[in-house]
Amino acid sequence: MNEQFLIDQIVMYLGTFQRFGGKHNETMAYKRLEQLRALAGLKDADEATDYLIMKMEGAMAA
Repeated sequence: MNEQFLIDQIVMYLGTFQRFGGKHNETMAYKRLEQLRALAGLKDADEATDYLIMKMEGAMAA
């Protein structure tokens, strides 16, 4: 999986979780965040979250 795919999946699962709830959406968002962390070589979930936000802000600015 590439980085953009993981970012898109995280956004999708979090949006679905926010709208409908559900443990599956929450779990899958965290699983994808963990995969992004490993792919980007980050040390923990907090860094992965900051990285995700940075990437999303860059995409919105473009």
